[in-house]
Amino acid sequence: MAIMATKKPPAYLREARVKAGYVSRGTASIAVPYSPETIGRHERGEVDLTPADAVVYAESYKSPDILLRYCATCPVGCKMGWTAADIPLPHATLRIRRLIVDAQAVADRLEEIAFDGAIDESERRDFEEALRFLRQLEASINDIILIGLGKREGTSRQMPEREVPDN
Repeated sequence: MAIMATKKPPAYLREARVKAGYVSRGTASIAVPYSPETIGRHERGEVDLTPADAVVYAESYKSPDILLRYCATCPVGCKMGWTAADIPLPHATLRIRRLIVDAQAVADRLEEIAFDGAIDESERRDFEEALRFLRQLEASINDIILIGLGKREGTSRQMPEREVPDN
């Protein structure tokens, strides 16, 4: 008998819909250019979201945190180790403060490693540890960004302005 892996549905999508004031998928289909059935399939994880879908939902629900959450669960985000965690702001800021203190020592070691332009075997372990630290710092920064994007009540839920490149 074959064992089927069950995929965890993206709970953040339904939460964003409800927070945007769309209590049903039918009412959400007024703002989102998808049928209620498609919205339901996305929310249940039956149909994978594409990057374009994530953008549509984020803009339609005025919930930019969808983008960070999507990127943390897409194959590229998983491979890169991206995360999106809901942690209290005081905890997130204390963690950032501590990591910034440690960051100077990591930067100093990376500078030593980079001095000759190559990573030799004696430097490989320190380089890998620096990468782990930078991923942890990145995750902590993303936690703060997630809070800033309006996940918490009473905060701004504006989509960031898109930058138009100068030609």
